[in-house]
Amino acid sequence: MTIPPTVREIAELTARLRELSARGREVDPDQRAAFLADKHALLNRIRPAPHETASSPMSAEEAARRLTGPGRSLDESRALVRDYLDDTSDRVGVPAHLWGLDEYDLTAIESSGRGADEMPPVVVRCPEDRPRADAQYLDDRRADEDSAGDDLTRGIER
Repeated sequence: MTIPPTVREIAELTARLRELSARGREVDPDQRAAFLADKHALLNRIRPAPHETASSPMSAEEAARRLTGPGRSLDESRALVRDYLDDTSDRVGVPAHLWGLDEYDLTAIESSGRGADEMPPVVVRCPEDRPRADAQYLDDRRADEDSAGDDLTRGIER
């Protein structure tokens, strides 16, 4: 049975890496080889994190067929998927219609009953480490970038 590396082992290996990096080309080749062997051995002891097995991505049509059932026609399911992808595209700012859908997407569509309309907003952390809704954060970032661009071009004659 392989024992996963401890935090101490990882920290010690990281300290060795810093030491070797600081010495640069002056490092003895045997020390470098020993470090690389130890790093390889440690990495081989890391087990993948337990997680649910992700299903293969499915097309919008496949997702619609999976959502079809008692009380919901194929056309209604297609509309749910289309609405979900439209809303996702609006949220992330890029077209999502060519992305594959997975079980998590199906759960989100199914739980809302009408697509993503009922889903809570995506929350990201802004630089001040306060949660903010994605649209507000992105609008603030764009405004900051616009004003920074103005500062850079101010005083330049065209």
